[in-house]
Amino acid sequence: MDRRGHAGFTLIVASLAAQALGLALQAGLLFISLSAVFSVLPDIDLRLEIRHRRYTHNLLVALLASALIGMVASQAGLGFFTGFVTCLLGYLCHILGDLLTYMSFPPLWPVVKKEVSLRLFRSSDRAVNSAFMFAGSLAFIAFIFKALG
Repeated sequence: MDRRGHAGFTLIVASLAAQALGLALQAGLLFISLSAVFSVLPDIDLRLEIRHRRYTHNLLVALLASALIGMVASQAGLGFFTGFVTCLLGYLCHILGDLLTYMSFPPLWPVVKKEVSLRLFRSSDRAVNSAFMFAGSLAFIAFIFKALG
């Protein structure tokens, strides 16, 4: 998936989660927005020019990155829990989204080194990425309207 696809997929999941948790508008907007922002974090491997989806697309790094973001959020006055949970949700949504694509990778590395993929679509499929962003935007708007009453 590209950034739009990851952000859209995360908007869907986070918006549904915010509704299920009964978050108020302000808390929900923060929760959903931060999760969507952090959903692109695993693709830092592209910037670092290391093997794509090998070291940054797994549960271990998701937990470590979320702990780091939690510490930064705590220092910024948002609280550790807010930073940790939103980063973890975004990170896991990214991994789940990538599992839908053709390129296999080891999401449980280094514990389980088996590479997996559901092979449903290419990560570069513009229509799929646009559809996820569209659906995510609708889910986000639906959360806002529901939170406003």
